[in-house]
Amino acid sequence: MGTPAWLAVLAVFTQELPPLSFSGFRAGMPVTQASAHIRSNRGTFTCRNSSDPRIRECTGSLPLQGLTGPLEVLISSVHDSAAVIVLSGKPPAELARTWIEDLTLDFGRPNHVAVPASQHTWQWIRRGRMLRVIVRIPRDSLEASVVLTHGPLLDGLRKN
Repeated sequence: MGTPAWLAVLAVFTQELPPLSFSGFRAGMPVTQASAHIRSNRGTFTCRNSSDPRIRECTGSLPLQGLTGPLEVLISSVHDSAAVIVLSGKPPAELARTWIEDLTLDFGRPNHVAVPASQHTWQWIRRGRMLRVIVRIPRDSLEASVVLTHGPLLDGLRKN
């Protein structure tokens, strides 16, 4: 029995989708590439070893147009590849809306979960990678985090 035509079309479409990314970052990118991206945009970036020699923790900041302060950057790397990237800041509501609209245009309709008056989460998952945008409304300003996760890198930690 052959592959159903709709499944073949879906497989081709999925392969053509671009990798999940945000503002020049993608899960699994080499830490040296992330560092170069941050530094070329006048940001700061430092790394330190953890107790596990396979893992390094890196922190920094990245100026981003439209924000009053820089995005804070946290990268947990596995074998010098970014397994988890967390970008957080306080964007104006219109900028946060633009991020979601642009990501939806690039990657398709996300899963969306809302907790009225306190938090919204949008999530895209593709080929073992995840992109999640979390917008919190604690008082009178927004707080937003973008999290990029590379599942296969994290799963590989269990095998060693």
